[in-house]
Amino acid sequence: MASIRGLVALMLVALALGGCSDGPATPAETVAFASVCDRANDGKRVAVEGYVIFPDSFTESTSVILRMFEDEDLDGTPIGVQISFGTDANQVEEVADQYTDEDLRLHLADGEVVGYRTRINVSGKVYFPMVEQDFACGLASPYVVRAE
Repeated sequence: MASIRGLVALMLVALALGGCSDGPATPAETVAFASVCDRANDGKRVAVEGYVIFPDSFTESTSVILRMFEDEDLDGTPIGVQISFGTDANQVEEVADQYTDEDLRLHLADGEVVGYRTRINVSGKVYFPMVEQDFACGLASPYVVRAE
């Protein structure tokens, strides 16, 4: 009886964890930068174009939340782009403890590697941070391509 309860508990945990997934990184319909953080987009996959930079600082982790700005001058309130570290598609390469935005090497969905001065299109699931951040909303599970 105890093993059946354990099995049921394990299945429930597996289902709960599966439900937390942001799903696969896929392209989405591009929306205006100014409208990405509309509350109506919460939980939806949208795409937006702009330029990304590293945050001023971050702790060691498996991912980082890049800051995305609409224009190359990097003014205004950014959108967060939560992206994993690595060298696969839709990932950013890890950086040393001391870094600049020049160190940003972003692997696009097609395998191309670009730097921070490249205009990109990021599709992701919109979320709103639970604690105050320097960005209004974020995009999770990003799919990144060069902007046309």
